[in-house]
Amino acid sequence: MVWLIAFLCGAIVMALEILGARILQPYFGSGILTWASLIAVFLAAMSGGYFLGGWLADRFPTFTGLGILLLLASGSILLILPMERWLFPSLETARNFTVGMESLPERLAGRYGVLVAAAMFFWLPAMLLATASPYLIRLASKSVATTGRTAGGIYAVSTVGSIVGTLGCAFFLLPQQGVRTVLWELALVIAAVAIVCLLTSYRPRNGHHWLTVLLLPLLFSVTSARVIYQRESLYHRIIVEDVGNIRYLRFDASYQSGMDLRDPDRAVFPYTDYLHLGIVFKPDAQKVLFVGLGGATAPKKFRKDYPSMTIHIAEIDPAVKEVAEQFFGFREDERMKVFIDDGRVYLRKTKETYDLIVLDAYFGSRYEVTLPFHLVTREFFELAKARLSDEGVVVFNLVGRLEGAQSRVTRAILKTMRAVFPELYLFPVEYRQSPWLFGRRNLILIAPKRPLHWTPDAIINRARQLVQEGKVKVTRLPDFAADLYRKPIPTDDVPILTDDYAPVEFLNP
Repeated sequence: MVWLIAFLCGAIVMALEILGARILQPYFGSGILTWASLIAVFLAAMSGGYFLGGWLADRFPTFTGLGILLLLASGSILLILPMERWLFPSLETARNFTVGMESLPERLAGRYGVLVAAAMFFWLPAMLLATASPYLIRLASKSVATTGRTAGGIYAVSTVGSIVGTLGCAFFLLPQQGVRTVLWELALVIAAVAIVCLLTSYRPRNGHHWLTVLLLPLLFSVTSARVIYQRESLYHRIIVEDVGNIRYLRFDASYQSGMDLRDPDRAVFPYTDYLHLGIVFKPDAQKVLFVGLGGATAPKKFRKDYPSMTIHIAEIDPAVKEVAEQFFGFREDERMKVFIDDGRVYLRKTKETYDLIVLDAYFGSRYEVTLPFHLVTREFFELAKARLSDEGVVVFNLVGRLEGAQSRVTRAILKTMRAVFPELYLFPVEYRQSPWLFGRRNLILIAPKRPLHWTPDAIINRARQLVQEGKVKVTRLPDFAADLYRKPIPTDDVPILTDDYAPVEFLNP
């Protein structure tokens, strides 16, 4: 999707410049000043857009931010038509000007009038469209080692789009249609791209009306991220920020947790509700270990929903625990206790056995959320399996891809887990809503200690029964169970990860 957006934005910018000549020439002629003004305005606007896009991408590194910018770009393109009527009124309208008042066309009649008019028409849409390239580079970059290649690829695709937009508009669109029709088409295309970006980051809960999506840009226009806390710990650059009524925990640029300040029990990130699928496989779970605390969204929900459950949490960073207590309403008690330790070290030292072990430990960087390699090797999964009760289950929140060139790390982890556990059940979050798996998403893996041989229908029926009996409070659990991934996943081209050989940083190109 990143490459398609880069292509379309490049194409629309140059198509808009070609249209600009057709809009301005009836009023200012087709001389060199008209073309010089257009080129200069577009270059200046794109320079501003590159700067703005880079700055915003660092503050809001999500497709939501990009979608809002592109939606604003679509609106600014549509403003060109009424602005033209305002700047250059028809003859009948011009007659209605008060005697002695200089008309707008006359004010723009000087040498620099065409430059002013070009800026008024095209500065804003060109600048907003130009924000896409740095934003896409920020979203697509996965490591420092590949940032240059990513940036080069984005700009190459965008430039190819510019060529197509230039020739397509001049040779095909304008000979077939009028200027106003083409402007509407460009605006609609970029609006469609914006909506796709918004839907990539935002999925309505419980079937909220589509009006929510349409109002999202308005919401973000009056709210912005307000950083309320940040610090450098031994392991993370921790940031707590409020965006409207949502409070987020970030490790550098990667979002770890979210809490709705008006409804703290609501799952801001849907994957936390999918973790309750572990209860489907172990309904009588009494003791649970979470590896990774974050903002404590899932542990707090488990404590509330399952009154007889004891919850232990292994968290390597004491600063994360302090932040969870100060900003996310987390409290230890006799049923929920935090152990400040590396998850693997804790499992090696503890004598406890657990009915569920929930793996949700990541660290952040400027570029992505990353798994610690020692938590995805065969030796680690063997240790986790040894700490399970006889019918215990590992629940793993894996952020990754299942398809495409960037899926090798994910498939290597799956191959490693299959080498340890007799079965593996995979639930891509919201898979039936968005069945493509080329992009990174949360993948919930269920690995029982003993083979169960459950069919998809059996899993859905068990989830439905638990909800009906009130044993699970997550009412959409049967829907989550229906997201079970049933296609074969090839793993012949990836290794089993071991402590000796775990090239997780280098498997993906």
